[in-house]
Amino acid sequence: MDDKEKIEKIMQIEKMNSVQFAAEIGIQGSTLSHILNGRNKPSLEVLKKILNRFRTINSDWLILDTGTMYRHEKHSQTPTLFPFDDETNTNTVISEQKADQKLQSVFTQKRNEVASVDIRAALIPELPTSNELKSESVNKLVNKIIVYYSDNTFQEFIGH
Repeated sequence: MDDKEKIEKIMQIEKMNSVQFAAEIGIQGSTLSHILNGRNKPSLEVLKKILNRFRTINSDWLILDTGTMYRHEKHSQTPTLFPFDDETNTNTVISEQKADQKLQSVFTQKRNEVASVDIRAALIPELPTSNELKSESVNKLVNKIIVYYSDNTFQEFIGH
């Protein structure tokens, strides 16, 4: 199997088109297009980017054309965030896609928990009344409060 066929096989298994795959590994679409059309062979840099993104791919298979497509070791060279699904099968390696889905699920759950908290109650203590402010300091009144949100929006609260 030549390099082009190996890349096509990875794309097929990962269910990605050439634009998605190029973006995923961090190369120009035209670079991948030249490889897939047989005009150019992938450089070592391109192969390294594939291996860096798809950690379960066997580098011997991709570069040297020996062995199987996936690593047979129980743990990849880089520790993963989630445990293996099938501890009894040494040929089973957790897929990046499953890990991404689990991580996205945890992220969504945490984001929903944070969104359900009343941001004003959580971040702004009970504000004193105008009379309390006047009694503490005659010349100091809150004029404006600006709250900046993570989606790059903001809200202004103007005092009277």
